[in-house]
Amino acid sequence: MQLKVFISSIMKELKEERATVEEAVSELWRHENLPFTIWGWESAKEIPSGKHPDEVQSKGVKDSDIYVLILGSGYGDFEYGESPTQKEYEIACSEHEQDCILIYIKEVGRRREEKLEKWIEEIKNRHTFKAFENRDQLKDSIKTRLRDLWNKGRWKADIPTIQSVLRKGETFEGDFFKKEPEWIDFEEGFVVERREVDELINKLESDNIQLVLGEPASGKSVILKNIGFKLAKENKDVYIVELKKHSGDKVKRYFDDIPEIKDDKAVFIVDDAHLLMTECERLVRELKNRELKAKLIIGSRPTREIRGEHPKEVSEFEYLSKTYIHAEDITEEIIKGFLKKEHHFSDERIKTVSKNLERYKKDLWHLSWALKAYYPEMDSVEEEEIYEKIRDSIREIKLGKDESGKNKYLNGEDVFFPLSVFYRFEISVERDFLEEQLELEKDKINELIELSEIVQTEEAGRNRMLSLIHSSIADLYFRAYQAYPSLGEKSKKKILNQKDKDLQYCLFYKYMTSTDPRNAILVLIQLGGDRFKEKGGRTLLEQLIEGDKTQQSIKKGIIKEENIGKIGWCMRYIAGANKKVARKIVGCADIDTLSLRIVGEEDASGNIASCVVGIAEASKESGLKLVDSVLTRIEKEEDIRQIGWCLGNIAEANKGVAQEIANRINVDVLLSKIEKEADIGWIGLCVGGIAAASEEVAREIVNRLNPRLRKELQKGGWV
Repeated sequence: MQLKVFISSIMKELKEERATVEEAVSELWRHENLPFTIWGWESAKEIPSGKHPDEVQSKGVKDSDIYVLILGSGYGDFEYGESPTQKEYEIACSEHEQDCILIYIKEVGRRREEKLEKWIEEIKNRHTFKAFENRDQLKDSIKTRLRDLWNKGRWKADIPTIQSVLRKGETFEGDFFKKEPEWIDFEEGFVVERREVDELINKLESDNIQLVLGEPASGKSVILKNIGFKLAKENKDVYIVELKKHSGDKVKRYFDDIPEIKDDKAVFIVDDAHLLMTECERLVRELKNRELKAKLIIGSRPTREIRGEHPKEVSEFEYLSKTYIHAEDITEEIIKGFLKKEHHFSDERIKTVSKNLERYKKDLWHLSWALKAYYPEMDSVEEEEIYEKIRDSIREIKLGKDESGKNKYLNGEDVFFPLSVFYRFEISVERDFLEEQLELEKDKINELIELSEIVQTEEAGRNRMLSLIHSSIADLYFRAYQAYPSLGEKSKKKILNQKDKDLQYCLFYKYMTSTDPRNAILVLIQLGGDRFKEKGGRTLLEQLIEGDKTQQSIKKGIIKEENIGKIGWCMRYIAGANKKVARKIVGCADIDTLSLRIVGEEDASGNIASCVVGIAEASKESGLKLVDSVLTRIEKEEDIRQIGWCLGNIAEANKGVAQEIANRINVDVLLSKIEKEADIGWIGLCVGGIAAASEEVAREIVNRLNPRLRKELQKGGWV
């Protein structure tokens, strides 16, 4: 990796100072192995034949990682009011974060040009700068600043900043109804700020890690971005990782590098933690263990594990400071803000309209579309009007203006239909499936990605995946497609292929039997969860697993899927829907390969427990074949909580399999681990999990503990 430093200054007057910056960068590379290099003409892909030098320089500013501005006494030549140097500075301000713009002003001992003096005053209002008297001071200052940026870990994983996510400097029109809020929307008051924003910022002062919990479409993500916006305005270094927008590989790199960033001003925001619970727990544990002063805010849905509803499923999140978010807490303010700003309504009129919009207040996306469909002459909005508005909106998505100044539009109805069907269950779809099986236009998909209407992610070893930005949007779109049969007609015909069957079932069947078989595993995991039961997820799962072709896809998916936890969850849901089908599928599973993967897992709970639970629920016989590998992994596990959780979860699924594991545990080895543990709660969780599998083994362990530990366990109600 090479990090380019762009030097901006008058060439002739500051020739020696430019050379000094180059020396400083070169010395950092040679003597300290810091990968900074100077941007030069050789860095430009087109030198300058056919291009004006200013154009190449401007591109150089954009392509560089750090911008260094040196000012002396002269302003420089200018044709249209600004010198090339000032133009470069303005480009840097729009392209680079503030801490990557380094400004040095030379003490010249004589009067500066009037235009330069005026520019320097403007700079002082936007940036901090360093004054220097000679080349040595400049060199020392440059080297210190670049070292500081590197030590912060600024470029280690290129974690997205809040400025980039909110598209600061890219958009200039605020709007109530953007799919996702941008910097300009926060600046111009189009986003209603909730009281929780300041409350959470204040909580960070006393507790570095905060957990924000909210149901889907409660406004949790907007709150997190609002916090990031406010902290960035206070010159904090704010980074945000939205899990649903990145591949698992990329998230892992981000999470590996976050603890390495030694920056007390850094604030890390992680949204949708429920999607990768284990990885997020590890991040929390790592930050705690290292006692870092950086701040971490995690947003998640309030899952059973996070709420701590089950004593055997205690997680790192249980001990975090929690703030619960509810959609209803902000809906009145959103309605009031919109009606005041857009229609200048009186408080009395607002009260009437707000009361009539009551049914939309539990889901902020639903409310947003209701307000979009609202006419000022009316006191309410009907569902049919919302679907009509959605129909018109997805048929005419604004792209911008053409050369004549007319608005350009894109029709997205055929792309949105399959995505809405899948993502209402939060299932991403292979892009190749949409392009090859449904013959959707590649360019149209690219434009929708560029407009942030849809999200594309790419995992190592997997095809590119597409999704809508929220399941609530997908659900509303899906209802609009149901209300208007001609909407998305091209996609619908391609899915049904002249068959008079259920459209949703046909789409899932086609997808599961014609794409990477690992997709069949992911589909069933999502359909089988409690979250989508009311939407018919379980019913759809029951229908899909009955087909021979889908069963073949599931079997192939189990062979190909490397994540044993996903295999377990898939089998668990199949077993819950149809035990006969589950036994048939698990009977074809390669148990020897699964056993090897279990031994290679990082901890004894999580994926191991999920895998064994799913296999054991499908077939006790198959579950018993995994006992040896589970025992091998338990013997290596030093965290006694993981052992308790693993056995407790397996016992819930199949007591016989769990009992076999417990009966064969090396009690002497386990006792030595327990005796080393200082936390009585962890010991209790371990013993409790074992007791769920075998009370006899748990009793033996307790009886052999030293009297002090036994007494503390009894006092705490653990035994």
